[in-house]
Amino acid sequence: MKKVLIIALLVGLTGCGKSEAEKARHVSEMKELRYNQMAEEFVKSHLKDPDSAQFRGQQGFCGEVNSKNSFGAYTGFKKFIAADKNMIVMEDDLSPQEFQKVWDGVCK
Repeated sequence: MKKVLIIALLVGLTGCGKSEAEKARHVSEMKELRYNQMAEEFVKSHLKDPDSAQFRGQQGFCGEVNSKNSFGAYTGFKKFIAADKNMIVMEDDLSPQEFQKVWDGVCK
């Protein structure tokens, strides 16, 4: 009986340290997912065919999107920064140098 109590106590103490770290990691992951979802919604609202949107490489409000144009063809992945539903900057909205400067300042 004492062995069971000692093992339970050790497992409980070991779990305490991890649970705080796990909670912090979970909160961070949930925040990242929420930012990704918001960015996707913002970007989709500006696309010709939002249902065709494919996202990759997202980190918060930055990432890449590929979607269909007016002719029904995919345009290829383009970087975006979506800070707000009214403040979306796509890679081809600025010169390559200007966009890279903004990308480096916001997304890295």
